[in-house]
Amino acid sequence: MTQKEMVELVQQHHPQMGEKQVRKLLNRAIQDFSAESELYHTIYTQLTTKDKRYYLLDPNVLYIKELFIDNKQVPRLIGGLPDEDSDLI
Repeated sequence: MTQKEMVELVQQHHPQMGEKQVRKLLNRAIQDFSAESELYHTIYTQLTTKDKRYYLLDPNVLYIKELFIDNKQVPRLIGGLPDEDSDLI
């Protein structure tokens, strides 16, 4: 089914919606589906600094599946933050 056919199908049920609005909603649905099904996959690399504990991530990062530092996998944090970091939240 082409995008034009999908737009026409949505407009049959919602005739008040313009084509631009339908396309935006279809694109959003594709993004949501990709995020939930984990089909959208990319590798994000960030340089680190010694003794720096926190970094701001790119807002496009949706989910962190694995984390490697110096080619070693970092285990997931289970539970709360260590005591020395609890004042940062």
